[in-house]
Amino acid sequence: MRAGASAGLLAAVSACVDGDVHSTASDKPGLPAAPTGVGVLPAAQATRTKFAMVGDSITKASSAALTKLLQQQGFTEIDIQAEVSRRIAVGDGKHEPLSGVKTLFTMISEGVKPDVWAIAMGTNDVGKYDTADEYGALIDQMLAMPDPKAPIVWVDVYNPNQLAGTKMFNLVLRSRTAIRGNATVLSWYDLASDPNEKILRSDHIHPNEKGTLVFADLVSASLA
Repeated sequence: MRAGASAGLLAAVSACVDGDVHSTASDKPGLPAAPTGVGVLPAAQATRTKFAMVGDSITKASSAALTKLLQQQGFTEIDIQAEVSRRIAVGDGKHEPLSGVKTLFTMISEGVKPDVWAIAMGTNDVGKYDTADEYGALIDQMLAMPDPKAPIVWVDVYNPNQLAGTKMFNLVLRSRTAIRGNATVLSWYDLASDPNEKILRSDHIHPNEKGTLVFADLVSASLA
């Protein structure tokens, strides 16, 4: 758990965490640090009060904790759109969850204009594409949609069932956000793959109760 986590939230689960497991990753991280230009977000011109995020089931599970932490930081307009099994570009909202791209497009077209965007997508896409270029095309679609002046936080992925695809995606994500600029990559991979963290459920992908707090802290701490 990062130092910026809420002590109150942590205390709620410190005594009992159900379904916690160690990571099964045998080759812990190995990902490089974020490239130059991808890291701490640029200093805000004014106090940030508006936050918007697109995510999948990991974000959905963590939404309540994240909302609480953001409110403690002074955010008053918080819009988190997260759905189970959401993919970046696949999904029409009828037979499968609306894709991240379409969700982001809808939010922008409806006038959502936050001080910072957050994206936590890719877990359901790793292993479904063969090349770095294919992952790059997916990532570029989402990075290109918000105003270039709007900072973007993208949480990387951890799927031990698709470890090669996971690492490829995370490497490409760092490269593409560096090109875009005004963006940062947060490493959920480092936390989720750490065998000492005990933040995942028995499927080794989704966060347990403690994990939702860790995820929420990862995102909120980057905005402090």
